[in-house]
Amino acid sequence: MKTNRQKLGAVGEDMAVEYLQKKGYKIIERNFRHYQYELDIICQDKKELVIVEVKSVRVPEFGSGEARISKGKQGAIFKASYAFLDRRPRFVGMDVRFDVVCVKLDCYPARINHHKAAFWQSW
Repeated sequence: MKTNRQKLGAVGEDMAVEYLQKKGYKIIERNFRHYQYELDIICQDKKELVIVEVKSVRVPEFGSGEARISKGKQGAIFKASYAFLDRRPRFVGMDVRFDVVCVKLDCYPARINHHKAAFWQSW
């Protein structure tokens, strides 16, 4: 059974996927898992592989979604990205970009903020 937090996250991810598809992104995979690490959305924007971290925010007093991505979380995303590329060699050699999509659910309609190249890793 999903917790309220997991349900909120799933709603935000669904909204992020819909937003990205409308922008022309091709969704490759969702919720890729490597041990305890997870990539929310993996997609393609033209010739770039884009790893998207989705943050769903219902109570802004706890901080913006963008501010909730610590260096530790970024490190986990990088590790999972290496595992994804190891398992999907057809994407090796593509430029990789790390985006953040923040879905603000404290208003109606929800607001989506897309931060391209929000953080990076030297490969």
